[in-house]
Amino acid sequence: MMRLIIGGKWSSTWTMRGWLACRLSGLPFEAETLFLSRPDSKAKLAEVSPTGLIPVLIHDGFQVTDTLAIAEYLWELAPASAIWPQDRLARAAARMSAAEMHAHFVELRAALPMNLVKRWPIAHGLPSNVKLLARPGVATNVARVQESWRQTRAAWGSGGPYLFGADFTFADAMWAPMASRFRTYAVQLAPDAQAYADAVLTHPLVAEWIAGAEAQAREIGWDACAAFP
Repeated sequence: MMRLIIGGKWSSTWTMRGWLACRLSGLPFEAETLFLSRPDSKAKLAEVSPTGLIPVLIHDGFQVTDTLAIAEYLWELAPASAIWPQDRLARAAARMSAAEMHAHFVELRAALPMNLVKRWPIAHGLPSNVKLLARPGVATNVARVQESWRQTRAAWGSGGPYLFGADFTFADAMWAPMASRFRTYAVQLAPDAQAYADAVLTHPLVAEWIAGAEAQAREIGWDACAAFP
């Protein structure tokens, strides 16, 4: 059986995506959590990851690193799965959308780290995320994320709430941590972008991951998890 090495569910964006890819594939796998902040983590990580990063998919002794590569590997094994759309052009568009998320939005990701159990507070009637959102490049990134969702849905999403209509694909999975960031930090979105973010966060697989993150946070210590980073 395949093994997927993942990090803490409440904060590890790429392992969330890797897990979603595995679930979308429909193939059997086991997830193993490696908390990166523990004293023995570096040594354990070196045993399973040639890059020193997670997630890592291990199948028949072969190590697949990088979340996009994991999704493609799984799709090669299960090309009829929900990882990518079945239509060739839609599949190319889904890969473009996933690749944009993979490669861009550095400023936004640095300013608003994913934390599935945190909610940014209101102080003196003003959202305390104001300074974070005012960092260079963040507002531009937020605007581009919404425009990317809007463009993809306009071309492919008329049949349902996701980027490619009724089917939740790996393209949506790639954006799920971003949607969670907007909720965590109370980022105001245009109505159409908010509707898409809500659809992603309430999808059964995403909801299952979030529930697992919350359970993990309760086990470790909710306040400690909510305070990170």
